[in-house]
Amino acid sequence: MVGVENWELVLKGFKDLRRLLQREAEQLGVSVTEVQILYQVADGPKKMGEIADMVGISKSSTTELIDKMEAKGLLERSRGEDKRIVYVKITEKGSNTLNQTRIRYKYLIERVLKEVNEDEVIKFFQTVEEILNSTSHETSS
Repeated sequence: MVGVENWELVLKGFKDLRRLLQREAEQLGVSVTEVQILYQVADGPKKMGEIADMVGISKSSTTELIDKMEAKGLLERSRGEDKRIVYVKITEKGSNTLNQTRIRYKYLIERVLKEVNEDEVIKFFQTVEEILNSTSHETSS
């Protein structure tokens, strides 16, 4: 069997981190994707399409998730002056769930960062973001 290369370890690490975050979120009755949606609407109401783009899921998946989250009391919908546009905003319960999740995520990430060079990890993710931003500008031109 061929040895695992560093880039493969990074990919596995992302998958494992997501599983850890999912486990923490599930203890609060939500999924990682639902937490991402809560993050997006925490600073104010967003249109459904905006949420789909920000979270990186289809509009139909977004609608399904918003339905579930609304049933849980985490979000609510409203319409603007243009009745065709639906806005989603976070409820008090949603804010509380997000805050509890953030505390859990912070503890988990800090636990991991104690074991590695934090500055290098942060630099890694900053570089990923820079590459993503520079390639998204190239593809949109």
